[in-house]
Amino acid sequence: MNSIMIFAGSYTSRFLRMNKEYLKSKIIYFFILLAAFLFIGTINFSCEKVQKENILELDSIPLNKILDQYVGDGIYPFIYSLIKDSNGKIIYEYSAINKKLLPDISIQEDTWMRIWSMSKLVTISIAMDLIEDGYISMEEPVAKYIPEFKDLKVAVNTDGVSLGKLKAGESACPIFLSKNDSILKIKNLFNHSAGFYYALTGFECLDSLIKKVDVPNQKNSDSLIYRLSKIPLIQHSGEMYRYGLNTTVLGLVLERATGSSLNDLVIKKITRPYKIKGLKYSIPQGVSLIPCHTGRDGYLRQALAGELDIFGKSVPEYSADKNLFLGGEGMLGTANGYIDFMRLLFFHSSKPNNEFLTKESINQMTSKPPGEENDDGYQTGYAFYLTSKTNPYEKNILRVGGYEGTTCWVDREHKLIGTLFTQANETSDKIGLGTKMHDDFKKKLRRQLANYEQTF
Repeated sequence: MNSIMIFAGSYTSRFLRMNKEYLKSKIIYFFILLAAFLFIGTINFSCEKVQKENILELDSIPLNKILDQYVGDGIYPFIYSLIKDSNGKIIYEYSAINKKLLPDISIQEDTWMRIWSMSKLVTISIAMDLIEDGYISMEEPVAKYIPEFKDLKVAVNTDGVSLGKLKAGESACPIFLSKNDSILKIKNLFNHSAGFYYALTGFECLDSLIKKVDVPNQKNSDSLIYRLSKIPLIQHSGEMYRYGLNTTVLGLVLERATGSSLNDLVIKKITRPYKIKGLKYSIPQGVSLIPCHTGRDGYLRQALAGELDIFGKSVPEYSADKNLFLGGEGMLGTANGYIDFMRLLFFHSSKPNNEFLTKESINQMTSKPPGEENDDGYQTGYAFYLTSKTNPYEKNILRVGGYEGTTCWVDREHKLIGTLFTQANETSDKIGLGTKMHDDFKKKLRRQLANYEQTF
């Protein structure tokens, strides 16, 4: 036994002497790996820390001051702004309210408002989804789904010029009826070249016709289609861009193509699967809508019946039992709900198997029309207004807006979505398609974003 122990000890000693350098190299290698691991971990921690610290924070004071000023000066009854990032985190929120006009009102992210033409983007998005699914196509004639529109005439003046091409003050009445020189296609409903119009043309002989249709008070879609089939278009289909009732007619096409109401399509395709609570065609139980105000007389007051005359004397109604859904003007929304809808379009596709529209469809909806160049912006043909890359303070921003001053914008570069909501028509600070309040607010906002870019 002793001899065995002596042999084992001798063998161990010889092994250690022989492998001393080998073991030494292994130990050194181990410590090098350990040091590298700790170093990389430190870098990752530092990067995560910087990333967490590199969260956009806005200085709310100058932004609040602008909203307070315009409300305090009696230009708006209230202004509510909400800005969120792509993850839904609130970056900015503020409400300025004229308490003399609205003493008992508080405005929050879930306050319901009439959003009017912001409905158009919802309808167009559903139409794009149906195109992806093969239900309809852009090049199809509208008469395929609404045969009542097969023989629509075009209103022309005594010279045979369509009224859509005339400017205010030019001779339009009496009107004559001409055959449409083009096929009315679904794509014309998207880009407002179809010829359906609002009662705001300035030509009484034409406005009186759409007023008699009494769009909001038709009992259902079939009744509205019948009434519209009896009046002429303002232009030949595809002749030019003319903002009007076209998206509402697109909604009628979608209903005929699917056999579902537009209300059901919104619920099935958007609000239910993506849990968006702030978009509806009917007023939620227990909710009272804020009255509309106007500045058309040079001072702010509640709008009288008939003063919101886009359809004539009537406006959309929002009862739960109605059967007519105006895809261009008829929705209610909250700031939070509309931002959630915009997040679905622009920032939701990163979630696997949870995509509403393809990136190709979104690109199609948001691209600058080919060949157009200016310093202000462009109608994309899909409800969006895209500001120019050379716009001095609002570069490459997508915007939508409504008849009573609700607006929403998307800044894809900074991954922000914002709203400026009010319920006022014809304010005294109106400038072109926007207002001075919007310009002042966005100048301050863009200045802060520019400073943020320089910092990081």
